[in-house]
Amino acid sequence: MAYKDIYATPTLLKVVDQTTPLSTYILEKFFEDGESFDTEWVEVQTVKGNKPIAPYVSELQPGKVVVRSGFQAKQYKPALIKPSRAITVNDLKVRSAGESLINPESPEVRARKLIARDISELNDTITRRLVEQAATLIFTGKVIQVGEGVSQVIDYDFTNKVILSGTDLWSDKTNSDPIAFLAAKRRVILNGNAPNPDILLCDYDAAVALMRHPKILALADNKGVDIGTLDTTLLPDGVTYHGRLRDVGLDVFSYTGTYTDDAGTEQPFIPAGYIAMLSSRDKFKFHYGATVIMDKQREEFVTFRGKVAAQSWITVEPAQRWLQLLSRPLAVPPNVAGWYVAKVL
Repeated sequence: MAYKDIYATPTLLKVVDQTTPLSTYILEKFFEDGESFDTEWVEVQTVKGNKPIAPYVSELQPGKVVVRSGFQAKQYKPALIKPSRAITVNDLKVRSAGESLINPESPEVRARKLIARDISELNDTITRRLVEQAATLIFTGKVIQVGEGVSQVIDYDFTNKVILSGTDLWSDKTNSDPIAFLAAKRRVILNGNAPNPDILLCDYDAAVALMRHPKILALADNKGVDIGTLDTTLLPDGVTYHGRLRDVGLDVFSYTGTYTDDAGTEQPFIPAGYIAMLSSRDKFKFHYGATVIMDKQREEFVTFRGKVAAQSWITVEPAQRWLQLLSRPLAVPPNVAGWYVAKVL
């Protein structure tokens, strides 16, 4: 392959990530791919399900219409994610870590390795944004997209959330009752015509406070709690399995993953003191809007339909080659009544 061909868009799209995959527990457990749209706008269909019953009607009367309800369709334009990186002449001249001093690599070989590494690292930044968007949706019911020239909040009208206070906080070992609280919120989800919740996704401290609560320990004495029944070696990085609460049918997990925000501050994906009661079967989705890029060969704009587009171009002054990835993801809930969130500490 000619040296210049490694920067062609089809080649960039086929570059394989050769680094260690990120921990994407939230995406893998609770999300699945949705639809890739032909336009920058995506249609989101949200459900707040009810359960109509068939009406009784005399045989002499016409059938009675059962009105469709609980369905709402809106269009949104997801904000563009566009990480980029420049490759300069100096990057191709400098010997990389681990490269032999006696037989240094040619600039062409260095360029290939640099492209693979840069695309992998840029793709990792997109993956972290997906996890952040997913976690924000789960714990707030919103997708918040704020950046340079972008400021929008997509609110799905999620109401199953509460902030505990006083003696209801799980840190109050005497007066609080986590099992009664979880049982009541589980009932709320079931009344929302959603699948049975089976996972309690927690901040680590919230999970520890729950499993060490006197009322939980009392259940453990009566075999109402299973602890240590899962092979922890199979869990992704940052994930801890704390046990199973049989009375409410919930497996308790915590996740300690973090990311660095635009201000350079380390932030947890799961906010401190929060829990979310979810179903592992009722998956959230990621829809993707189309992105418009320049086709160098035809020298015209083209619309890319898919998750992530890649492109490359050069600037003469200063002399640089740029790599850029583009994506328009939008996290969407399956049923806005299908999960429950609480701040318990």
